[in-house]
Amino acid sequence: MAGSTESRFNVTAADLSRYDWQFLLRSEERKRCSRYMDLFATKAVELRDAGDDLGGRVFSLLQVVASFHANYDAVGNPYGSMWTSPDGERSLNAEDLTEEDLQALSGIVNDIEDPEYRARVADVLWVTKKDFKAAKVAIIAFLESAERLKPQADDYMWPPYTERLDRAVRISAIRGFGDEKVLVLTRIKTAIEEYQADLKSGLTCYSLLELLLYFRIDKWLEYAVLTEALAKGFTEIDDWDFANRYFKLAAKWYELGKDLDEAKRCLVEAAECLVTCGIQVHEKSSATNAAHWVGRGLEGLRRAGADKARVKEVHQQYLELEKASLADMNPVEVDLDQIPDFREQEVREQERAAKHVVGHSVKTAIRRFANMILPTKYQNLKEAYFETIKGSIAHQIFGATMLDNFGQVADHVAPSYGDDQKDNETLRKNLANQARTTNWPIMVAWYLEPARIAVLEEHAIRLSDLRFIVDDNPFVAPGHEGIFMRGLQAGFHGDWLVAINLLVPQIEASIRFILRQNGIVTSKIEQDGKQKEYDLNYLLWMPEVDEMLGEDILFDLRGILIERFGHNMRNESAHGLMREVSFYQPASVYLWWLVLHLCWRGYRIAKYQERQQAAGDASDAGID
Repeated sequence: MAGSTESRFNVTAADLSRYDWQFLLRSEERKRCSRYMDLFATKAVELRDAGDDLGGRVFSLLQVVASFHANYDAVGNPYGSMWTSPDGERSLNAEDLTEEDLQALSGIVNDIEDPEYRARVADVLWVTKKDFKAAKVAIIAFLESAERLKPQADDYMWPPYTERLDRAVRISAIRGFGDEKVLVLTRIKTAIEEYQADLKSGLTCYSLLELLLYFRIDKWLEYAVLTEALAKGFTEIDDWDFANRYFKLAAKWYELGKDLDEAKRCLVEAAECLVTCGIQVHEKSSATNAAHWVGRGLEGLRRAGADKARVKEVHQQYLELEKASLADMNPVEVDLDQIPDFREQEVREQERAAKHVVGHSVKTAIRRFANMILPTKYQNLKEAYFETIKGSIAHQIFGATMLDNFGQVADHVAPSYGDDQKDNETLRKNLANQARTTNWPIMVAWYLEPARIAVLEEHAIRLSDLRFIVDDNPFVAPGHEGIFMRGLQAGFHGDWLVAINLLVPQIEASIRFILRQNGIVTSKIEQDGKQKEYDLNYLLWMPEVDEMLGEDILFDLRGILIERFGHNMRNESAHGLMREVSFYQPASVYLWWLVLHLCWRGYRIAKYQERQQAAGDASDAGID
């Protein structure tokens, strides 16, 4: 559904007041807009079926406002569309509401009893009309809704609670909301005092202390000490992930007070938590999981500037675990060429894909999603291609032409003349074309899209949910973590325009970063003395990158990013040759998943031999 200057609802504040829709909100036990959306939608259908067109429009407007997907990390309008389809269609968002719609909502906002829905309506008025009165209403309502969603001793679910406080913080931090800012600040401080003594509250205090940083208060030392004490508390109960987070947050508090030595110490402590976690995991579980934790710890130690001898020791532990992990990694593999009853199998696989990620914590769901399929098996694809053309002479007589988005000839593939059994340019182009038309779309339709939607139905996927997968990650260049998180988050929400534009340059940056880390030159000096960085068209053909990523991942990256018989997405997007709708295609979904896969575990396998050799060279030279 696209935006429009004409109201879809044609209702006034008086029309909204004619119906007792607030009764539905009082009757709902789970006080969330996501629940209100279903109530309003059901009532709208009921009234329309009964011949009450006005009532149907009233409840449809209420339902749409409740349906907006809240992303408070977004710049500008935080209320986006609930869904976006691969072809670019989407549900309404706050920017689609007309002046008539907003006037109707403005007329009832102060009369809304339920704080959750009052906060939503008032905030929509704030972001669309910059209505300061509505903003003040929104701040108070968010605080009231947060209080109602407060974590309890028997169920410490802090995200709904802290998300409402988060929004109250962001609005009140704007100049002009002095009284409201004091109220929000007081509420957060009180909540910290309430939860700080109870480790069972998990990351509740972490979220509150992180929000408090937003205000840059003077008593930074008090909160630095408190945050570090919480971190140590979690180390005593062997909760190393939470301890790691609290130590990192303590470092931020010390940085606020310009105490950089203490900040560094906390970052080292945070990294050591991950190393200890990996050692304990290896004693109880697989080397794969252990290598993940120790690898994160190793990267954390390096970035924190830890003692070189300690870094070298942990590096050796990591290499040993990584070698052991090769034997127990077993992602789901599907041989599409052997599938009978294609359509029936498609439905079964889609259901299986969704089930694979349902019922887990957000972190586990992301992990399972990232590893639910494998990158394209190049050798299998090649064998399948030869099987397909067996007995045919057409490919030996006729070539093929690839057109770009403007209908211009982008590339040719010559007739094979029977020599395409070799890994030559003709074979490469034909395989890229086969993956483009068959393999990638099937993987997306059968597995990735059903699973992505299933994850999104259970989890909001905020930026904070993705931080664990980019922090201390050797595939992510320092300073690029936030770009990766925004790109990955956009993909989970189906915003492929944003996801691809953010992530494609980061793939190039990551490959260049890894090469440099291993002493490989990624630039050339031209005749005039200027130094020019190699771009992705060159980097993806470097033999070192082949060794680093392997032929399967490299085939996918080349095919989607730089092969003209694939999608050539890097070059066409960089030169503005892709229309908006071109980003909403299976290749975008597949490439986004591949980046997530690389961030999670792909780099460990692809770089194992290279790291082992680098560690041996460093040991022989007596350096780290």
